[in-house]
Amino acid sequence: MCRSQSNIAFYPRYVGCSFREHFVLWGKEPRVVEADPFKAIVLPVSGNSVGIELRKQDVSWKEFLSIANQRPRSNHYSPVYRPIDSTINILFSSGTTGEPKAIPWTQLSPIRCSADGWAHNDIRAGDVYCWPTNLGWVMGPVVLFTCFLNGATLALYHGSPLGRGFGKFIQVIASEEKNDSLETTEFGIANLRSNLANIIQLRKIKTEVK
Repeated sequence: MCRSQSNIAFYPRYVGCSFREHFVLWGKEPRVVEADPFKAIVLPVSGNSVGIELRKQDVSWKEFLSIANQRPRSNHYSPVYRPIDSTINILFSSGTTGEPKAIPWTQLSPIRCSADGWAHNDIRAGDVYCWPTNLGWVMGPVVLFTCFLNGATLALYHGSPLGRGFGKFIQVIASEEKNDSLETTEFGIANLRSNLANIIQLRKIKTEVK
């Protein structure tokens, strides 16, 4: 078992949902607890209730966000210049290996993500980009960097991408935006086809084969 050395673990809590990604440290509750993070911040799948009893030191996502309201904020932030190989974050992922791993990302990683998104996914300034994923998988930070560095808008949907609600969400994007792109899995495409008749309005739809 890989033991996390980070102080805080973000754990998305999905309850009663057919769509489940494996999250921090292979995601399920026992694995997160076994990793013994100093503090876990638990995200609900919908609403504000996480549906489980938290440890004394853990907090819900809503409580975590409320902490910022108690702190003064500056209107100006000075950049911090670091070497290209400086670590900016650690991606906890399992991929297809089934075992959790910690992958350091450097200053170069966002540049590579945005370049790949521009060259291979045709993401341009002004586009609206949607890819059902989470920050516990490599595509989470990839999508963030791709949108923000290329000037695209990131479309966020809170909930499962396998229901009609997500299909209607994409339908709104397709009807209101001139430039939009959806990336999803085969399961997501099947859902969209079964729920929407005019999904072809999207300029770009790409499928990742699982």
